[in-house]
Amino acid sequence: MANILEFGKKVQDLKSIRDASERERKIDALRKVFQCTRCIMKCAKCGTQLDMGAQEPTRFATPYRFCRNCQDEYEEYRERAESKKSTPRYYWHNDLWMRAWATWLDHQRLVDQYRQSKEFLQLMQEVEDFLK
Repeated sequence: MANILEFGKKVQDLKSIRDASERERKIDALRKVFQCTRCIMKCAKCGTQLDMGAQEPTRFATPYRFCRNCQDEYEEYRERAESKKSTPRYYWHNDLWMRAWATWLDHQRLVDQYRQSKEFLQLMQEVEDFLK
């Protein structure tokens, strides 16, 4: 009989380890999304530290915080994308540069949509329940 009880305890210990591992994965998934991809202290595009002083007014509104360099690039990208103007401000802002910006913006939109998905919201609720 002692062997049966010992087996039950081992099963419970393994389940406890798996549960702890799953909780850690859930917390890490949220940490990545909020600390890494949406840090308000760094440029959303290049990751440089932002000066938290007053932001200069910009020509195009954006849901992302950019450093001055990336903001200038974003404004050029938007100007060229909207007016179909083909002459870049700088020679290295070529068609591939335009595609890189378009792809990056698409990626950001998808991450925003992911954060609003029912599964991600469920994950947030589960982690919030862990932390109570």
